Amino acid sequence: MTSAPLRQQRLLIDLQSLDSRLARLSHERAHLPVLSRIEDAVGRLRANRRDAVRATGDLTDAKAEATRAEDEVGQVVRRAEILRERLSSGTAGARDLSAIQGEIDQLGRRQRVLEDAQIAAMEALEAAQAEADRLTAQEQEIRAAGRELTAARDAEFARLDGEIERTRARRADLAETIDAPLLAEYDAARAATGGLGAVALHGRRVEGAVQVSPAEHARIAAAPPDAVIHAEENDVILVRMGE
Repeated sequence: MTSAPLRQQRLLIDLQSLDSRLARLSHERAHLPVLSRIEDAVGRLRANRRDAVRATGDLTDAKAEATRAEDEVGQVVRRAEILRERLSSGTAGARDLSAIQGEIDQLGRRQRVLEDAQIAAMEALEAAQAEADRLTAQEQEIRAAGRELTAARDAEFARLDGEIERTRARRADLAETIDAPLLAEYDAARAATGGLGAVALHGRRVEGAVQVSPAEHARIAAAPPDAVIHAEENDVILVRMGE
């Protein structure tokens, strides 16, 4: 059992308070609500970009199909015009006239089919363009929201980082007033427990979640006033604060 003046041991309670505050601040910094909102925005942006790639491909295909349909209609129209010119020129024989008229009629039917296909292609093009425009607008909205969230995160980080820096400075100043062996013993207890190095003992009442048995209370009562007492349960330093 090591020893240290009781007034030194009682400084450990103040040190523990600062360490606990640092732990709370670090936890708060790592779990800010805005961080999950930023993560959600990043996920939505990634989904938007995937959809945009697909939409760009659909738009390219729709443009190509609309162009192809327009070209096919144009070819049929030009062919029909040539045949009508031959028909009206009067240079073709009777048999040729019948064949020309038959082809013109066939081209007319073909033109109507192709025009229906052209209309469908144009409608598909308009839909593809609308989807691409929608995704572009959505991307802009997500990015704008992301900038606002990032600004909010940075403001929270600045606030918390300031608190952490000030608390660390207070801890450093306090640690300098504690004897090195006692401070090392406290730090070792904190490392062993994951953050708890010392708790206050008021008579038989212990602050925090540390349990002290009746037998352990008897051991503490019999210990010298300057003895550094560790809890049997988890090695945390029990600092006697008086009744």
